[in-house]
Amino acid sequence: MVASVVPTFNEGKWIGRCLDSLLAQTHPSSRHIIHVVDGGSTDDTLNIVRSKMKEDVKIVLIKNPEKRVPQARNLSLAAMDEEVELVFEVNGHGWVPVDHLEKRISDLQEIESELAKKVGGVGCLVVAAEDEGRTMMGDWIESTLSCPLGSGGGQFARFKGRHPHNVPAFVLHRKEALLEVGGWDEGLPTNQDSDLSMRLIKADWPLWRSDVSSFQMVKRRSLSSFMKMCRRYGFWRTKTLKKHKSRVNPKEFLPIIGLLLTAILFATQNDYRYYPLLIYAVAISLIGLYEAMKFRMPSLLIGVPLLLLILHTQFSIGMVEGVFRKKLELVDR
Repeated sequence: MVASVVPTFNEGKWIGRCLDSLLAQTHPSSRHIIHVVDGGSTDDTLNIVRSKMKEDVKIVLIKNPEKRVPQARNLSLAAMDEEVELVFEVNGHGWVPVDHLEKRISDLQEIESELAKKVGGVGCLVVAAEDEGRTMMGDWIESTLSCPLGSGGGQFARFKGRHPHNVPAFVLHRKEALLEVGGWDEGLPTNQDSDLSMRLIKADWPLWRSDVSSFQMVKRRSLSSFMKMCRRYGFWRTKTLKKHKSRVNPKEFLPIIGLLLTAILFATQNDYRYYPLLIYAVAISLIGLYEAMKFRMPSLLIGVPLLLLILHTQFSIGMVEGVFRKKLELVDR
């Protein structure tokens, strides 16, 4: 038995397609339940969900007074029947192919057979949603978050095959693994999945990711939402690193290190003071050229370097804020 868990808050534009994709799964419907955990939506999300509930009794609506994603997932976990063995992480602005669960359950079982032990979960590829709302800015954001200088190797990473991974995305979890580590940390509105992954691995629940299927996700499509997202991710990344110091990735600190180095070189009137800026400009320009050629989108030649600069700046600002501030309230959707 698998439970698909969909936290929602004002997802009216996308929740219908999300639920339709889950209801259409080739995995036996008698072995699948859908939990929609809503944080008090004020748009037509609830009306859409209730209309779908009339069509299929396997959709369960749960109220989430705290509104946040980790609380939503924990409420769902507590409401699950004993027969539920697998928990599929979903969000309300994405959808999956009709054979998604069938393929992923089979894939998880194959991995466990090869390892001769149960795994904590298996993640999947995340791809940009194909829909009528795609914009040029959305294409810029998609390429920026997926390119080598924009992806941390987590949710937005491009990969092939299947292999162990520390932070897989949209994971199909073993419920017993989630219960053993206490579910999601409700003190982390962002990066809660990264924190959960670290605790699962420490508890000897291996995590993998596989390209056997994908999750189509509607990503940010405006510059302002992208900037807020980058800052928010940086802030809560600092909070996560305070809990899991082994998760420090030197790559994430390169913008701050580069800024400090450049400042020192300029302050001392060093002859090489322009070199760090030049190297950075060349690096992001080459990435932009690569993305433009790969996807045959000339606008990426300008868009990707620009958004990489914004990403690195806002993420770094957020990381610094995370050292000095307790909370950061930003709405980026």
